[in-house]
Amino acid sequence: MDGRVLSRLGGLAGGAVALYVFEAMLPSPMPWARIGLSNTFVLITLFAFGLRQALLVNLVRVIAGNLLLGIFFSPAFVLSFGGSFTAVFLMGFLWQRFVPPLSVIGVSCLGAVVNNTVQIVLFTLLLTRSIIAGPVLGGFVLLGVAVGVLTGFIAARIIEKLRLETNLHLG
Repeated sequence: MDGRVLSRLGGLAGGAVALYVFEAMLPSPMPWARIGLSNTFVLITLFAFGLRQALLVNLVRVIAGNLLLGIFFSPAFVLSFGGSFTAVFLMGFLWQRFVPPLSVIGVSCLGAVVNNTVQIVLFTLLLTRSIIAGPVLGGFVLLGVAVGVLTGFIAARIIEKLRLETNLHLG
């Protein structure tokens, strides 16, 4: 990996961590629930550099963000780690196989829905030992779609701007 790519990945990872920590300071209905705007940086990385680099940016975002928040290896960390990595793997698969016809927004929506679903399942299995997934899952799926559209839209605009300014083939 050349120095320019490494510095771009560092910038994307740094932006993801900063936004992740900022979002944690915003009011939330549940301790681990976030809007997920930091995933915009992961999406940009996926479409600009590929799955391996998106996994790396996501790893830095989750580990550094949780270390800075003082919740490393807490239940919130486990939920974030499990949900985000499942989502990135799915988004990578979709990006490799189904773009086009799927757009950045479509990939983002499906990733956000999977992220939320995995977090609810992990919460149920690890923290409650009761069946709560059914009653809350529908709301989290709808939330995932809404957040996926927002992050996908932002990422798509940034990716398009990067294409115009750098003449790079970004996916």
